[in-house]
Amino acid sequence: MYLSSFSMLEPQDGIYIYYPCWLNVWESHLYKQALKSTGSHAWGFRRFGTHKDAYIREMIRTPPYKAYIDAMEQVSEAALQKLTARERMLLLKSRTAFIYVDSWGESAPFEDISSALHTATIDTLPKNLVKKFSVTDFTCKIRGEKQSLVQAMQVAEDYLNWQVFDYVVICAAYRAVPVLVFSEEDIRCPEKGKNRRESGVMNLSVERVGCFIFSRREAELSVNCGGYSIPDDNRKLIRQLVENHQDINLFSFSGLRKGAAEQELLKNGNSSVFDVINLIDTYGGSGCLSPALSWIYLEQQAREHGKMRTLVPDNFGGYNWFDTRY
Repeated sequence: MYLSSFSMLEPQDGIYIYYPCWLNVWESHLYKQALKSTGSHAWGFRRFGTHKDAYIREMIRTPPYKAYIDAMEQVSEAALQKLTARERMLLLKSRTAFIYVDSWGESAPFEDISSALHTATIDTLPKNLVKKFSVTDFTCKIRGEKQSLVQAMQVAEDYLNWQVFDYVVICAAYRAVPVLVFSEEDIRCPEKGKNRRESGVMNLSVERVGCFIFSRREAELSVNCGGYSIPDDNRKLIRQLVENHQDINLFSFSGLRKGAAEQELLKNGNSSVFDVINLIDTYGGSGCLSPALSWIYLEQQAREHGKMRTLVPDNFGGYNWFDTRY
């Protein structure tokens, strides 16, 4: 399938450091456990709705959510306007499916919300976006933590290959609620599998929203979804990645932890025909939206034609992956 258009948006405000507080004992405990698990010394957040005049320690936890909802509207409009006038008309008049993706599912209890409409927008489906793309056939929401965007892409690829729909619109949003971010990374790792990172590293969680329009109409970026695997041997995985796919010239990882396979590829990448990047180190982590940063990287680097494989690790040693031809 082809990525006809996409747009991503993140807050323009600065980065705020999280500080544990005795008023939020469980959150502070998860914070310490997550730092230990990821081998870091601090955690920074960039969130929608923050401003310098507020009390920072509380503002990080519950910034006003309206800017987050407005950003979803803005990014959808931007993706739509990137299409030509003819393509926009085809999209609005064709069979179109709409998939809404986020990391946490029902996260309204963590927001200071007094509107039932806004609760439904965050927890279920943003109806204003469904109306914007004139979707009348199929809508759904996928909640799958870090893997939810890849899962939505797999659904989109199946629908397009089966010719059930002509376009599939995926709108994804990542809300960096501290207690949820920490709980996701609170993983007990065996001694030999602990994350090895340089001292003084700070984790960075960046809220982002994105809109991705997929179709069968030829475009600059062609996307092919792969499968899911839990390798028994990391060296065997590397052989499968490198030796069986000689046309790949760029590997991108979207995991906070650097697994053994990624470390081996990074070591070999300096003397090989392919490049290896870690999207989290470059742009900051955005949960389910982190894999889409690989397309931002291609857009910014203006690379020549090639093939990029994006690997999306989970918390259990497995990988999802997808290929992008550019």
